[in-house]
Amino acid sequence: MDKRLSLLQKILNGDIFSTQRVAQHYSLLALIGVYIFISILMGFTSEWQYVRIGALKKELHDARNEELTISSELVNSTRQSAVARSLKEQGSTLREANTPIIVIK
Repeated sequence: MDKRLSLLQKILNGDIFSTQRVAQHYSLLALIGVYIFISILMGFTSEWQYVRIGALKKELHDARNEELTISSELVNSTRQSAVARSLKEQGSTLREANTPIIVIK
């Protein structure tokens, strides 16, 4: 029990880093620290990219909906009846042809 208490005391005081056995492995401890730092950094980066992908998917969905709305409005405004009504409202003298189109071969 006393041995465990003295080890805990060395860890809390920082005396464990002054022992010869730990001093031989400073470079290994530094390398482990760098790997831990890189691992945490990569986790934050991947989480940020995941959030960005979600925002871009929402933006793409909104753009597709807008494109569908605009294309349906364009289809409705270019129908023959809509064009004829628009010309009539503007007071144009153009009328629809009553004779069928003749194809010349």
